[in-house]
Amino acid sequence: MLSIGIASAAPKYDPSPFGMNGLKLVHARNTPNIWKNAEVTAKVMKDAGIYWDRLEMWWHVVEPEKGKFDWTFCDQVVEFYKKQNINAMVLLCYSSAWSDNTPPATDEERAAYANYVYQMVNRYKDTVKVWEIWNEPNIPNFWKTPNVRDYTLMLQEAYKAAKKADPDCVILAAATSGADLQFIEGIHANGGWDYCDGISIHPYSMAGGPVYQRLDKILRQTQELIASKGRPKKLWITEMGWTSHNAEEDRRQAIYLIQSHAIALANGVEQLQWFCLDDWAEKWGLVRTFDPVDVKPSYKAYQMMTKALGSPGKCAEFEGYATVGREVACYVFKKADGKRVLIMWGGGEGRKPVTLRQKSGLDAVDILGNEIDVKEGRFTVDEVPVIVTNVDAKLLGAVSKAANPHCERPGRNQLNNGSLDVNHGRHPGWWNPGRFEGSAKDGTLETSDAGRNGSKCVSISKSGARCAWDATPIPVDPGKKYKVTAWIKTQDATGNNQIALYWYKGNMWTYTGEVRSESVTGTSDWRKVTVEGACPADACLVRVNLISENNTGQTWFDDIELSEE
Repeated sequence: MLSIGIASAAPKYDPSPFGMNGLKLVHARNTPNIWKNAEVTAKVMKDAGIYWDRLEMWWHVVEPEKGKFDWTFCDQVVEFYKKQNINAMVLLCYSSAWSDNTPPATDEERAAYANYVYQMVNRYKDTVKVWEIWNEPNIPNFWKTPNVRDYTLMLQEAYKAAKKADPDCVILAAATSGADLQFIEGIHANGGWDYCDGISIHPYSMAGGPVYQRLDKILRQTQELIASKGRPKKLWITEMGWTSHNAEEDRRQAIYLIQSHAIALANGVEQLQWFCLDDWAEKWGLVRTFDPVDVKPSYKAYQMMTKALGSPGKCAEFEGYATVGREVACYVFKKADGKRVLIMWGGGEGRKPVTLRQKSGLDAVDILGNEIDVKEGRFTVDEVPVIVTNVDAKLLGAVSKAANPHCERPGRNQLNNGSLDVNHGRHPGWWNPGRFEGSAKDGTLETSDAGRNGSKCVSISKSGARCAWDATPIPVDPGKKYKVTAWIKTQDATGNNQIALYWYKGNMWTYTGEVRSESVTGTSDWRKVTVEGACPADACLVRVNLISENNTGQTWFDDIELSEE
């Protein structure tokens, strides 16, 4: 048995924000050649500039019998991280070996969990400094019946145990599925705010990439909630990613990876731990295989980003946004040598012109590896992010953190593809036939060219009791009022034909209420309808629904707009 935690050397911590759900050693603990395979994986990680890994260390493996700890595997794991000079952020989970997969919800079980935390932190305190308390306790997948009070009581005991073992350790709380503002608020309301050093979230998207999911707003909302409590906490993203199954999805995954990191760094995220390194489960990975090593475009994009911004070591600091062209998002990072690095991309359709004051010396390449032809400081960009290096700050012009290209502007439609003119396959982009959880498909849902001005629109015909088109979620602010307008046309319609606001919690799944417009029947002309409602206190996402229920005829919908009042 190794003597980890007894006389181990001080680790070299990488202060960069680049992390990964990478090695997953506890999942591989019974596989042949685990350590040989792990060496290959670790090299692939470090070659991409990644020196932080999120590591699960399951309670039932560490303590297979109550009061009897088996350190054999844990010691090997931590020794491996030390040897590889990779920093482990350890996730302390899940239920005990004797609890029938029930999370700690009694005083006795909380005390047992706290003891597991103490033993882990005390043993590995010279090597591991960041610990996360549970994973996604706000959804039933990981906490049978989510209860923020029970989680907070467990957090309090875990924090006290961890700090007793190592006063200098960092404890992360929440680890929520989605940016669940209500769950985070519940931690504070139940007395847990002084029992953590940081808040972690998993802002996966149901709306395509980070721009369309409004990741910027989601992170601003989360940071504002944290700041409102008066005792600051660092914000970590400990899971986030997109799957990819073909060449086009591989390309988009690379785009989303770079956009996500730029937006996260601009919003003060301490670290983004991507999910995940390899094509595990549903092809989330940046790497297809390790034998032989076969990487996706997203892996090469990650390499380019860390090389440009710096890793290992201190990453270039986000300085602000620069205005370099219309519909161009430009993030400015300041390196230790004073040079600036720009990460930029274009919005909307087509390529967008960029003009920089610096006429020479610039190097520009897009994250798919294509060199950008810069002439006298001029070039074009599209949705594929471009990294520009060797930028002279004196020639850059104004840089401001207030000039956020993703902030919602008054009068701007907050929906993605409210006109329904952009199609992704058979259906309009960012709209689902039926609700996202698989219901409300009892009817015929079609797209057509029968829109108000010969444009595309959607229709529902011969519907049963539940049928709707469902927009992807949009982050909204609890208490604020929102209005949706849409145009509806019917033919031989019966039942309810209307638009609605459907409110959801930050875990993205929990429905909290709805408000509907008047119903339209008996007209063959386009008619404008409106619905207004205040976002409930227990919600922070909205989905717009186009509803036709118990309709023996047909109803068309077009030009939907969501605005904040």
